[in-house]
Amino acid sequence: MRHFAKIFLAVLLFCGGGILHAQEQMIPISLPQWLEVKSSSLSKDSILVGEQVVWSTVMAMPQQQEIAFLPYAAVVEAEQAPVDVVRDFRLDTLSIKNGIKELEARLLLTSFDSGYYKLPLMVALTPQGDTIYLDSPFLDVTNIQIDTANFTMHPIKGQMRYPLTFKEVLPWILLGLFVIAAAYLLYRYIKYRRENRDFFGKPVVKDPPHIIALRALDKLRSEKLWQNGKEKLFYTGITDTLREYIEARYNVSAMEKTSGEIMESLKDKSIEEKQYGELDELFKTADLVKFAKYIPQVHENEEAIPVAVRFVNSTFEQTLEEDKQKEEK
Repeated sequence: MRHFAKIFLAVLLFCGGGILHAQEQMIPISLPQWLEVKSSSLSKDSILVGEQVVWSTVMAMPQQQEIAFLPYAAVVEAEQAPVDVVRDFRLDTLSIKNGIKELEARLLLTSFDSGYYKLPLMVALTPQGDTIYLDSPFLDVTNIQIDTANFTMHPIKGQMRYPLTFKEVLPWILLGLFVIAAAYLLYRYIKYRRENRDFFGKPVVKDPPHIIALRALDKLRSEKLWQNGKEKLFYTGITDTLREYIEARYNVSAMEKTSGEIMESLKDKSIEEKQYGELDELFKTADLVKFAKYIPQVHENEEAIPVAVRFVNSTFEQTLEEDKQKEEK
């Protein structure tokens, strides 16, 4: 049926104008023998201006017979009929029994002009080239009657305001509570962060600098970087750890200084001469590895971490001794 509908539309482009023109003449309503119109009626005979009405036509025909209707909007436009098509033809199969099928063609119409009209005929085509005209009913379109004798003009009323319900206000209450809670949590996070406390207000206990440094050096030892040819990464890790420790221990911006500048800033600190010399030698070796592509000897690699550990332990013990002397005073 869909295939025939496509053929029908193609034929319509060529001969549709002739079909519409033919309706302007007096057309005798005669149906082929194989077609029976069982009913053709409107859902209601009379409507008010702007109301809608359904035109339903039930037909019976052989099961293999196909039929397609000319778009009713085109028929209405051609005849300039005072009706409007809200929804064009919908053709549904109601039943198929003993080789006979029943089809229903439904059409939704409206009108904005009052009057008593005979609707334009339905026009259908068949694959055999037949043009079939189906008779149409009358439609009565009426206006709303106004009782002018008892009609009284009234002023326009103001806008009616309904009281707010709890259901309408609830989303705004929840939104306000959410904004307040979010603002409080943000304030608490910033305040506790500045006071070095966690989200629940407990002081954040940080490991002392020497523990952090020794832990980092032990991790470097376990990674075995220089044993796998990664001397540059190995020495970079050691010197960065020492820089962070020196910065925390002596309040020196070691991360922003060169190795020579770091050693110069440590001259006035109470550091044992041996530890100071070993640290200076370690920084120089690291600079050669990082910037001059120097390949250190095995014993230099083996001694790098122990030198760093001795420096950290020595300075930490010195800090304890200084603190003890302050308490005795």
